[in-house]
Amino acid sequence: MPDIRLQYDGTFDGFLSLIFHAFENKLQPQKIFPQKQVVHDLFSEIIRVETDTTKSERVWNGLIKKTSAKNARLVHVAFMSELPGVEMLLWRYLKKIFTSNHPDFYQNMLDEDVYEVLQTARKVKKEVHRFHGFVRFQQTADNIFFAPIEPDHDILPQLVPHFKSRYADQRWVIYDTRRKYGIYYDLESVSEVQIENPAGDFETGKLPQKVKDEKEDHYLKLWQSYYDSINIQQRSNKKQMARMMPRRYWKYLPEKNR
Repeated sequence: MPDIRLQYDGTFDGFLSLIFHAFENKLQPQKIFPQKQVVHDLFSEIIRVETDTTKSERVWNGLIKKTSAKNARLVHVAFMSELPGVEMLLWRYLKKIFTSNHPDFYQNMLDEDVYEVLQTARKVKKEVHRFHGFVRFQQTADNIFFAPIEPDHDILPQLVPHFKSRYADQRWVIYDTRRKYGIYYDLESVSEVQIENPAGDFETGKLPQKVKDEKEDHYLKLWQSYYDSINIQQRSNKKQMARMMPRRYWKYLPEKNR
């Protein structure tokens, strides 16, 4: 069996296009990887699969028909984990789904791939839930609320419904500094943005004085005072705090970085 490796553009549509290509050409890939990941292998055949939305929609609709809309969204969430090997996991999972004669196969938790897809999606959902409380906005001089984050998974799209509902009367940007893109809400719609030359320091997440609203420092001190007032030292439990608020998320929390 030839060692075939499939490459795609890194998007979910691109991945579903790759799944279509693999089925259509009866391929058995040994590795699936995005184009940003450089792979040099003289002994493997690397096939670059172009994104085709018509084909990706056929796979998506086929997945919904074979399982359910809820399960299809679960696959998308698992893909956004960006965990090593997630593409091959989902390839095995989808191959089993589309070739199985059992309509409820996707609910078979005894299958290791079914179980792993569910667990992977749960990791992403858990981080989304955490960031509902870990996002800290700073007000800019032009009245936009800006918040840098650095999540483990690509969760920005999953955060939109919560913050669009909660801050519907404010213009805001939540920016993923690791993946170098953000979500901008302009009071009506949401769009993806990229910041080529950031005015702020993405290492600390702090905006410089020249771009901050003049009241921002006052609000920051109020927030820190509030945090101090509810943080009862006599009942401090650092182990529990680290479990509920992992240290890797402290980077952009003003109450933890002064």
